[in-house]
Amino acid sequence: MNYKIHDIEYYLPEIVIDNDYLQKECDIDKDFTENKVGITERRIARPEETTSDMATKAARKLLDKNNIAPDEIDLLIVCTQNPDYRLPTTACIVQDKLGLHKDVMAFDINLGCSGFTHSLPIAGNMIKTGAVRNALLIMSEQYSKITNYKDRNTASIFGDAASAILLTPCEDGYGVIDFNYGTDGSGAEKLVAWNSGVAINEDKDNFLYMDGREIFKFSMMTVPKYLKKLYTKNNITSSDIRKFVFHQANKYMLSELQKRLKIEDNQMIISMQKTGNTVSSTIPIAFKKVIDEGELHKGDLVIFAGFGVGLSWSNVLYRYI
Repeated sequence: MNYKIHDIEYYLPEIVIDNDYLQKECDIDKDFTENKVGITERRIARPEETTSDMATKAARKLLDKNNIAPDEIDLLIVCTQNPDYRLPTTACIVQDKLGLHKDVMAFDINLGCSGFTHSLPIAGNMIKTGAVRNALLIMSEQYSKITNYKDRNTASIFGDAASAILLTPCEDGYGVIDFNYGTDGSGAEKLVAWNSGVAINEDKDNFLYMDGREIFKFSMMTVPKYLKKLYTKNNITSSDIRKFVFHQANKYMLSELQKRLKIEDNQMIISMQKTGNTVSSTIPIAFKKVIDEGELHKGDLVIFAGFGVGLSWSNVLYRYI
C-alpha cells in the first residue's frame, strides 16, 4: 500500500493588492514586478482573519467536495510559520473548527517554502504504516502580517493563501515514489522574521527580512544538485518527467532553474501571476491547476521541489493516479 494526493482545494483572501497600488504607495516598479517577478496581484488576509480561519475555509471546501465526514479524518497536519498563537498549535484549533473527532492526531509543522514537500511524506508515511486511512494536510500562511509594504524585496512577492490536501491509500507504484531533503541552518538569517519569537534583537524591526541575492544563489546551487540525486536513485532523466511543479518563488528564479536543468517549456509550471508567492501553498495551488486543466494522465511522473526559508529544501517524485 502506498499513498496519493486524492484531491486539493485552496482558499484566497478577498483583499487584493495589485501592482498599481505597490507602484503608487511603495514606489515599486510595476513593469519590473509583472515581467521579472511574474506577479500582477496578490491576496492578503483581513486584519481579523486568522491562520486557522483560512485553514478551515480551505479544508471545508475539500471535505464538502469529496463528501468526507469530519470523523473520517485520522490525521491533521497544519503547516504554517504564522500560527494563531505560539501555543496551542493551530492544528488543535482547526480540529475544533472543523469538528474532527477527538481520536484524531493533530499537530503543526513550522516550515515555509519547503513546507509542502516536507509535510507530504510525513503524513503519507503514516498511511503506509496502516495507522491512518485519511490524512488532511493543510498549508496556511499569512506573510502579509509580517511584511513591510515599503520594502521592495518582499512587498511585491508574497501573498496569503491556504491549501488543503486529502491523502488516501493507493496501490504500490503510484503516488509518492521517492523524496529527498536537506537543511542548512547557517543560512537562517537570509530569510527571517526578526523578533517573532524569544530571540530578541533590538537593532532589528519586526518585519520579514529577505536577502534576495543569497536566496537566489542558494536555490541555484541546491535545487539542481538534489534533483539530480533523485534522478540517479530512480534511474530517470528530466525527459521522463511530465511536469515540474516547483515552489513558485518568482518567475525569474524559476526561469533560471529551468535553464540550468534543461527543462522544456511544456514541462515547467510557472503559476503565481494572480496569487504571488504563497509560501507552502504554492505547489498545491499550482498542481491543482495542472490537474484541473487535464494535463496529467495515469502513470505520468511529476516532481515537486520546495526550497527556501530555513534554509531548507526537499523534492518529491510522484506518479499520478
